[in-house]
Amino acid sequence: MSKCLWLVVALLFLGCARNYDSPPAELGYLKGSREGNTSLYEVSFSSTVDFLNIFEQNKRPISSMLRCSLEGGEVSIDHEADQYSASGLVPVTQAVRHGDAWVYRSALSFYESLNGGRSMRALKGDELRRVLQGKQFVPCVYTATAYGFKSYRSGVLQIPTADILYGLNE
Repeated sequence: MSKCLWLVVALLFLGCARNYDSPPAELGYLKGSREGNTSLYEVSFSSTVDFLNIFEQNKRPISSMLRCSLEGGEVSIDHEADQYSASGLVPVTQAVRHGDAWVYRSALSFYESLNGGRSMRALKGDELRRVLQGKQFVPCVYTATAYGFKSYRSGVLQIPTADILYGLNE
C-alpha cells in the first residue's frame, strides 16, 4: 500500500512541473581549445536562445550543462547510457550577445562510465584518440533545470572531432 501512495505522490509532483516558453535552441560551434595543461577542452558556441531566461525572466537555471556523446549518435538524457561521454558546466551569466545570438563557453571533461554509471574515470589522451577515431563530429546538447519547471534541452551542437584531437596535440 505504501508503494502505491509514493507513486501517487510522485505523479502529483511531476504533474506540477510547468512548461517553459523557450523553443529548443539552435547551437553553433565557434571554436575549441585545450585549457592550459589540463585535460579540459574549452568550447565556445552560439545559441539562438538566452539561457539565463529560458524558464522565466531572471529565473536562473539551477543546473546548466553541455553534455556530449563520444559514441556518436544521439546524446542520451540517461547519464548511464553512454560508456564514453563528455560534459561541462555552462555559466549562463557570462554570456555575450552578438547580434541575434548569444555566445557561451563550457570546459568539457571526457570520461568513461563504469559500474552502470555509478562511477566515472577520466579519459587520457591516447584513450580519447582511440574513442574518437573515425568520427567526424561529437554531438552535444545543452540541458538545464529550474525548480518547478520541466527540464530544458536544446538542439544538437556538432563539435568537429578534428578540433578536439588538435587540442590534444597542443
